[in-house]
Amino acid sequence: MNLSSLHLEHFEQYLPRLLAALPVALLVILGALALSFVVNRALTLLSNKTSLSHENVAPFRKIMRVLIAIAALVLILNVFGFSLGGLWTILSTVLAMVAIGFVAVWSVLSNTLCTFIILLSRPFAIGDEVGFAGEDVKGRVEDMNFIYTTLRCDDGSLLQIPNNLFFQRVVRRRPSSAPVSLETQLNRPALQRTPAPSPARG
Repeated sequence: MNLSSLHLEHFEQYLPRLLAALPVALLVILGALALSFVVNRALTLLSNKTSLSHENVAPFRKIMRVLIAIAALVLILNVFGFSLGGLWTILSTVLAMVAIGFVAVWSVLSNTLCTFIILLSRPFAIGDEVGFAGEDVKGRVEDMNFIYTTLRCDDGSLLQIPNNLFFQRVVRRRPSSAPVSLETQLNRPALQRTPAPSPARG
């Protein structure tokens, strides 16, 4: 028996298994495409609802696309019977490194997520006077970015409040007569942002 015959026999032995795995692999691919489409639509709706630019959500779109592709690849390899021992070791190491980095930047991620929730719930606007009940923290909302909200106190000083604190405190609010939406302020380039108009004083 020559080498070609051995290869042919080996191929014929695994051909039924490969043919049986093909429909499952196709389902995995279709599922990944469908999930990617749903995520893309959800991010587009988020961008439209909050008036955020597509550039703001583009990084999240790319991250989700890569994660879905990696998950689909691992599932397809598993379907075709490839040993994933070494691959899982590499993935576990990468995930451990990501987890360490995630802990290090948790505060930034928390504030960014809270910013999106604030944009959706709109508890206050630029120009409103807000403060924490029972605490000597209050001022007029002058600016907001993805990390913190800037308040101007009565004495002219500025307070920069991490956005996640607005979900950990009871917030008092006095609406402005000429508010500016958070989405409008957030989408302005930093150099074009102007302070909210000061309320008229009698």
